[in-house]
Amino acid sequence: MALLSFYGGVGKIGSTKVLVEQDGWRVLLDLGLSIPDQHQLLQPSLRLRPGTELATRLRLGEAPRIPRLYRASALEGLGLEGGADGRTALFISHCHIDHMGLVGWVDPGVPIYAAPESARMVEALELAGLGLEGGAPRLLPMAEDEVVEVGPLQVERVTVDHDVPGASGYLVRTDEGVVAYSGDIRLHGRHPERTMRFASRAAGAAALVIEGTSLSGDPAHVPSSEASVDEAYDRVLAATPGLLLQTLYSRDTERIQAFTDIAARHGRQVLWPAPLAKFLRAYGLQDVRVLDDEAMADAASSPESFAVQVAVAELDRLLELPLGPGSVFVHANGEPLGPFHQPGWDLLQAWLRHLHVPWYSVGTTGHVTPADIDQVVEMVSPATVYPVHTLEPYRLTPAPGTRRALPEYGRHYRVGLEKPPRPSPAAPGHSPPVAPRPTVCVDLDSTLADTRQRHHMVLPGDQRDDTDWVAYSLACEADDPIEGTCHLVRMLSADHRIVVLSRRDEAARELTTQWLERHRVPFDELILGGVDGIPANQHEFKVHHLRALAERGEKVVLMVDDLPGLDAAVADAGLGVPVLRVQPPYSLQG
Repeated sequence: MALLSFYGGVGKIGSTKVLVEQDGWRVLLDLGLSIPDQHQLLQPSLRLRPGTELATRLRLGEAPRIPRLYRASALEGLGLEGGADGRTALFISHCHIDHMGLVGWVDPGVPIYAAPESARMVEALELAGLGLEGGAPRLLPMAEDEVVEVGPLQVERVTVDHDVPGASGYLVRTDEGVVAYSGDIRLHGRHPERTMRFASRAAGAAALVIEGTSLSGDPAHVPSSEASVDEAYDRVLAATPGLLLQTLYSRDTERIQAFTDIAARHGRQVLWPAPLAKFLRAYGLQDVRVLDDEAMADAASSPESFAVQVAVAELDRLLELPLGPGSVFVHANGEPLGPFHQPGWDLLQAWLRHLHVPWYSVGTTGHVTPADIDQVVEMVSPATVYPVHTLEPYRLTPAPGTRRALPEYGRHYRVGLEKPPRPSPAAPGHSPPVAPRPTVCVDLDSTLADTRQRHHMVLPGDQRDDTDWVAYSLACEADDPIEGTCHLVRMLSADHRIVVLSRRDEAARELTTQWLERHRVPFDELILGGVDGIPANQHEFKVHHLRALAERGEKVVLMVDDLPGLDAAVADAGLGVPVLRVQPPYSLQG
């Protein structure tokens, strides 16, 4: 049996770790650090004692307790077995900390594979003194389309497009089907054809693990392309008579090279802080000049001839430069990343205000848009899709024929789940219907199913949120049907698509399907909400999915639900869907 489990990227952005296992052999996809938010205990300002970082992260739950992965010397007193088992291999999707920040702790006996560009970048970072926590790992370069065998598992690397060179997706072939892992991807970058090729190679996968960073944002937002970013930088340079300050992300070497060439066309040279200059040179970029004392003097005498990469730790050096009217600051996805990521953001803003330097932002996201996520999922058409690397995984709503599962930390999922049926196409020689059937959405608990037999599992009063909702969902098998609503659905199914839409946990999908079939409740699609990542507000959850159904072209003509106030929430959202409120019999009895 092939199993899939998740040790990061679950209901959060970053820290992705996906484990595929079969017959005692293991393939681990990525081993990233968590991106700290204001609620986490490990902040950038906290200095951990060298050599104890992994132990601290394990004790705080910020690193996965996976046995036979890390160096034994880093695990003393933790009760976790270290060293290599000879049956595990690690594959890195790309050189971002939230995907490979823990790699320095991996036992040397565990092979670590990555794209040649990623291996070269890790070496360059180490040479520049910017290496990984825990030590310098040895990454084994893996060519495009190369296949590595890990026992019965076969792992193929496919290049994708992201904002760092060497970004990769992986196809893990098991005895029960292919697990496709996207890593971080996009379709609006310099190489969209790479991501499209990955989707084509992954077509028909048993499981697709896909990043969903942008699901948490505005679905209507269309990010800039890299070409438009270059054009914006060119316009700023043309309009700036004085010194230009900038921050680019140092590992986005393609953008760095593009900006260097654009600056050169305007007669400018880019000056880099010493550690970044050393890294870029080691990685192979040309015309990289260090911001040393001589360069500072040149920039002070001829500000129109230079662009200076700013280091927040060296803001005092700006006092030596001729800044003010005629100067500008360009932020191009460099550090500090933003107000919610790094404390240096506010400090940088304060310095620029004091020096009267205007702020100009150019850049684009490295992550695929919600619409493009749908396109990739549709191209792959997997049996099951698992959204990771997102705060709101529930916003991914695949087309019928693909099951969506909201992964839970550490839980095992069988790879070879049977693919749900797609709607049957028209028979040869027959025309399809002129218009699709209208859709009716129906809730489950207390609408179709009488849940009284498990009410004792819901904690009372203020403790309600601490209820074990997974266990509550799994107890659905013994529910009696609410016959009136079930009969209504049977009648409506004659000329309507029936979408069962519930916040019941994904773990209960098979039991729910069996219950619906046993009680003769017809349905065309089953959308479950899971637990991790769903909104606390039930109205918001239902409104979101009604909108998603409409956006994919379905005409939703009715929502049947027991939730009080849902009619007002749907009306406020402007969806134009009437809500039929069900009053379950136990509510009538008080």
